[in-house]
Amino acid sequence: MVIAEKKPVQVYLDRIYQARLSLLVSRLGISQAEILRRGLDALARDVIPPESDSAMQLIGLLGEDSDSPGNMSVEHDRYVLEESSND
Repeated sequence: MVIAEKKPVQVYLDRIYQARLSLLVSRLGISQAEILRRGLDALARDVIPPESDSAMQLIGLLGEDSDSPGNMSVEHDRYVLEESSND
């Protein structure tokens, strides 16, 4: 199983952005890193046309009639772990 390598990134935020980040952490109950990742994803969806993003072209590839579980995007890690342990 291939695990994506994560690299630390240092970001300087003024007080307003620090306060926004803290508020989002408390309201959503997720880490600062996850909030920043989600923000990058949202910005990328607005800026990068889906047809030029090969990862976005995978969406819907299985079609409506596939027997894949409906929560695969949320439970991706669990499914990959289960599948790799079956090998």
